[in-house]
Amino acid sequence: MDADAPTDALDRDDAAARREAERARRDREKADRAAQKEAERARRDAERAARQAEKDEREARRAAERHERERLRLEAERAKDDEQRRREREREAAESAREAARALREAEQAERAAALARRRAAREAEKARRQAERADPPLAAPPDLADLPPDVAVLWRRPAPGRRGPRPGLSLEQIADAGIALADAEGLDAVSMARLAESLGFTTMSLYRYVTSKDEVLMLMADRAAGQVPRVGPEVGGWRERLELLLELQRPVLAAHPWLARTTSTLFAVGPNRLAWMDAILACFEDTGLTEPEKLAVTGVLSSHQLDWARLLDAYATRQRTAGDGGGEDPDAVIARLVDPATHPALARAVAGGALDPEAAPAGGDGSGLDFGTRVILDGIAALVARHEQDDARA
Repeated sequence: MDADAPTDALDRDDAAARREAERARRDREKADRAAQKEAERARRDAERAARQAEKDEREARRAAERHERERLRLEAERAKDDEQRRREREREAAESAREAARALREAEQAERAAALARRRAAREAEKARRQAERADPPLAAPPDLADLPPDVAVLWRRPAPGRRGPRPGLSLEQIADAGIALADAEGLDAVSMARLAESLGFTTMSLYRYVTSKDEVLMLMADRAAGQVPRVGPEVGGWRERLELLLELQRPVLAAHPWLARTTSTLFAVGPNRLAWMDAILACFEDTGLTEPEKLAVTGVLSSHQLDWARLLDAYATRQRTAGDGGGEDPDAVIARLVDPATHPALARAVAGGALDPEAAPAGGDGSGLDFGTRVILDGIAALVARHEQDDARA
């Protein structure tokens, strides 16, 4: 019995080992089956992901194709719209060019007609002026001469009777003419009582018998230089044609005597010639419907602008004559060089648009005919006249 005991123990151990081996085998088989299932599930997931990716790729491709088709369609529409707009701009530009050409032809025709009318009117005015100068009726002194300021009263003083003898007396006209000759030749600063007396062949003290001060001389010079106003009646045309002719006749006077724009005596020299010019300009507005204060106001605006125009031309001419090295550069050119688009955007646009180009200057800006400012003032007066006509029509 003791001999069989080891054998039984071995058998039990073998049985236990076999059971353990069988359990391990089942565990391996179970693990293999689980791994197979997991691998199968992973394979199916991979196939499903591949199918989804392929589907997504197809969708993305179709979306890209749709986007490309839409882009091409929009580009085609934009190109079509751009082409249509281009044709419309070309058509509008061609139409504008035709309108501009037509307007230019009409303006040229109107300008030629106006120039012809101005020349005809100027001839008539010159003829009337010569007739008036031949007649040269004496001007009566105002009844309240004694109450006038002395430098104005001298303009209305009656001519003194001529003095007999080897050395005749002076007339106020001679004194004024001598002063005008000095101012025209050497400038207003050259006019002094001593220089006047010397040019007339008199002593300074003897000159004071006729005028009491240089201010009186300047008054006489201003009124004398203005000259007699020509007759400009309705035969010249409407109010604007008559006014333009009078203003154009004033331009040579201001150009010949630039000192008129420098002295304030011009403002106060209410002499016979000055009043005659004022009356002639006021007469242009007789049938316009303007009120009397408006007529006098626009007359003052026009007169002030004419002096400003003459003062500007004289300043430019003086600068050109007296400028040193580099000092004679055109002020417009200086402005063009100094303008900075960052700090002067409006000026920069004006320069880029040719505003400072002499060839692009508005009509009359070169010193010939009526300047642009005068025409703008006349346009404003025309608008005021038209407003009165509308008010009268409504009334």
